[in-house]
Amino acid sequence: MIQQSQQPVVFAWFPPYLRAMLGSRVRLRIIAGIVCLFGSAGCRPSPPPARTTVSQAWRNPDFAGEAFSELFVIGVGRNDDYRRLYEDSMVHALQEEGVMAQASWTLFPETGKLDRARVLVAVERAGFDAVVIARLREVREQEELVPARPATSSDLYMAGYDQAYAVNSAPAYYRTNRNYRVETSIYDLRHGILARVYLSDTLNPDSVDELIHSVSARIVEQMKTEGLIQ
Repeated sequence: MIQQSQQPVVFAWFPPYLRAMLGSRVRLRIIAGIVCLFGSAGCRPSPPPARTTVSQAWRNPDFAGEAFSELFVIGVGRNDDYRRLYEDSMVHALQEEGVMAQASWTLFPETGKLDRARVLVAVERAGFDAVVIARLREVREQEELVPARPATSSDLYMAGYDQAYAVNSAPAYYRTNRNYRVETSIYDLRHGILARVYLSDTLNPDSVDELIHSVSARIVEQMKTEGLIQ
């Protein structure tokens, strides 16, 4: 005996002739519409991936613009794990462009503040022509109103329902945006000057890893565009 497929409970209140007219694909769309209507929080779109932009840049007029080939990378912060993560990410991004780079933790694995004199001696002995230093400058939070999403085709069956419930498939809501500003300074050791300073902004990263990798990639891209590395 062939058993008839059971209709989902949500369609129990549909007249028999209407249930017969609805194909499985349409039923799925209707279910999705009901879920969004009564559980709209779960239907909110995911925020876009973090994207770093260089919002401000300063260039020393005394800097001749010669490309760097050997860079020493230092991450400034009280969290040693984040320091190493940044330095490794920046070194990798530079090496991907064919530039020699080294993380400070490989010479100074100790935690806490680095000894200034030791760093200066080690960098000079190694023959680096530039030092990259980055620090988190600030974190800003701002409330943003996300507009309601208009009704979609899956909501058309609600046309005869109370208009107050059929206007939107997801209501408006407030979202907290977090912007992370990182300052990256590049020192020209050949001439003993601060050559470049970048202020970069990263909006709503999902994790520290995403923030750091996004910043590293964007700064190296900027350096390459400006001819600081080749």
